[in-house]
Formats: sequence, C-alpha cells, structure tokens
Amino acid sequence: MLLPSSWTTGHILDNVVSSPSLSAGEVKACLKRARQGHGLARPTSLLTVFSPAVRAHLHDSSGESGSAGEVTALVGALRRAIEQLGDDERLYVEADFNLVPEHRYPTLTERQESLARQQKCAAKTVRRHADRALDTLAYLLLADQPATPSPAASEDRAVRTDVWGEDLRRFWRLAEGARIDIVCSEIPQDERPEYAWPTDRNYLRYAKFADLDTLIYLRTRMAQLAPQVTVRDFAPSEYYDTQADVMVVVGGPPWNAKYREFLPQLPYFFQPNELGEDDPLVVPSLGGLTLGPRWTERHELLEDLAVVTRLTLAQGTTVFLLGGCLTLGVLASARCLLEAERGARSVGYLTEQVGDADFVLVTEARRIGGFTDVADLTMVEPLLLLARSNNKPFATVVDNSTRYGQGVQ
Repeated sequence: MLLPSSWTTGHILDNVVSSPSLSAGEVKACLKRARQGHGLARPTSLLTVFSPAVRAHLHDSSGESGSAGEVTALVGALRRAIEQLGDDERLYVEADFNLVPEHRYPTLTERQESLARQQKCAAKTVRRHADRALDTLAYLLLADQPATPSPAASEDRAVRTDVWGEDLRRFWRLAEGARIDIVCSEIPQDERPEYAWPTDRNYLRYAKFADLDTLIYLRTRMAQLAPQVTVRDFAPSEYYDTQADVMVVVGGPPWNAKYREFLPQLPYFFQPNELGEDDPLVVPSLGGLTLGPRWTERHELLEDLAVVTRLTLAQGTTVFLLGGCLTLGVLASARCLLEAERGARSVGYLTEQVGDADFVLVTEARRIGGFTDVADLTMVEPLLLLARSNNKPFATVVDNSTRYGQGVQ
C-alpha cells in the first residue's frame, strides 16, 4: 500500500485507525529508538526499544515473549512495512535502519551523513526527510498489522527491566562490589540551622546538606539498580578519600567545594553572584555563551539547566559532576540519566555520540506542578554536548543552544 508523497505528517496522523491502546505517536517513538545505534543490524534490540503494546500489535503473543521467534516476527513486520513505502521515503528509512550496505555504520548520525554525501545535500535535510518517512512507516505498521493480546505484563516487564537496568549499570560503572562515593553540596555555615552542628542536642547530620532531594534520589536508584555496590555520602568538608571507583559530585560550585576543584579542567563555569541571585552557566569556547534560569514576570521559575559532566581520572576513578544553576537543574541532571527506561534511552544516545569519552551535557529542566520534567534525549536532543578524548580540549558535538527559551522543539 503506497501513500501519496504529498501526504504531510498531519494527513498521516489524522487518518490513522488503530486500536485504542496504541497511538501513532507511540509507534513513531519506538521507531526512533529502533534506528539508533546499529539499527536492524542488531535485531534483538527491538525487544527493548519497542514498547509492550507495539510488540503485542506486531507479534502473535502465543509464542514465548523475548524469544528468537518474536525477534523474527518483529523484524519481518518492520521489513514488510518498509517495502510498502514509496521509493523516496524507503531510501531514507532503509539507510536509517542500517539496511543499505553502502551506508552501513554503527551510528545513525554516520548513516545519515553518508546518505547526505551521496545525495549532495545537508545532513539536516536527510534528517528532516527521514523523520517524515517515519510518520508513514508508523501508519503502515498500525494499519496493516492485526492487533493481538499482549504477553503477560509481569514477564515482559522483567525482561525489559533487566535490559535497561544493565545499560544504566554499565554507564554509571555500577559493577558488583564497586565503591561509589557521593559528595553532596552543603549549606553555607551562616545559613545552617542550629541542629546542623554536632554540638546541638538535636544534631541532624543531613541538615547541613544542600540538594538533598538529589542525594536521596541517587541513593535510592543506585540501591534499586545495584544492591551489591557500596554507596557512601559525604559533605565536601568531610571528604578526603581518593580510592573510590566512582565519585558523584552533587550540586554546583557555589555550594560544593569538591566541584570547584574540577573547574580548571572544565570548558565552562557558573558565574558567581550574591546569595539569592542566579549563577548562570558560561561557555567561553562558544563566544562566551551564557545561559541561566528563566522566570515569569511574577518570579516563578520556568526553566533551569541540567548540567552533567563525566571525567575519567588517570587512576581509574570515574567522576560525574551533577550541576545546575538551581536545585531543580541538579535534580534533573540525575533524573535525566537514571530514570528507568527513559534514562536508559538517554544513556544510549550519549554512548552513541561520545562512546567512553569525557563529556559535558546540558539540557533543559522544568518544574511542572510537583514534577521535575526533563526530556528523553532520543526524542529531544540536548542544548549542548561537548566531548574530549585523551585529555584533549573539549570539542562541540551538538549545539542547540539557540533553542533555549523557546520551549521543547
């Protein structure tokens, strides 16, 4: 079934007829994840990048969930839908999913750039056409495949959790027996409550910690992901160890002396201001680019920045710096790369872009109601991504900084 090339995204999404439990948006989101990395050159990835609803829609659930038979069925359904595309759209989709030998590369970016060279156009033109082709592909998968009952939810959830959990453990270096030290920012002495001091009769050690939400979130997620690792927490004033496998530094330089120790190695800094004022992020190598929190006229916070930095020390310790201009950005920096399947997808995006290199990631963070809202990087690219290898200067990998303040694109 070929669709007119003149059909727009709106035509397709407005005319899709599918089961009430499955939307075109969900199918397209799964397709976007499926084309990342090696694409269909690693067909087993469909078991993790396709949601349970999409897998159930494309595969007869009478077979065993997660089996080789299911992988074969999913690949077959996807290939049949690709074959129904018009010649122009099929060109982009086949390259995206790593089905064309002359564009066979381990990353989506390399495949699209290879096709752009062949077509003698800009890579962003290829990306635009490829995105539109995914709309058509989502329609074909919804319209031509019969819906089937989903597998047992508990079994499917266990399979998916094991896969994305392993991705997160690998990224955060949470190997069995590893020692993880969290160095959390602390409230300045003249701002602390009386019970934050050991001499007080009601002394509470954590009363001196800033970014406490992030500390609790990190400890909880790491305990869930890797119960066999040892996680300890410290304030900068009480941390003198250097033998950790992983050090996670929580909170920006103004209130975290440990973060300040790393600033000479970093391609950015937070402009210090008086207490109660914003400390904007400054990137000198990008013409002094300055980004800070955004507020409404009534001084309600709209957006902050989540800033994640990874450094690998010569002694073998991996250092993660979780920063932001405000506490919202600090919490979002942790949630971005630890939040279950969404975090695993964002981790996969980063690994595809920079491998094991040191990096600086900057993306938006929003508070909507009581929720800390941070984007899936496979759906919305970061504002900035810088990387370096072998202690060379950081280079720009992604720059969408002009987007900041315009809302998620």
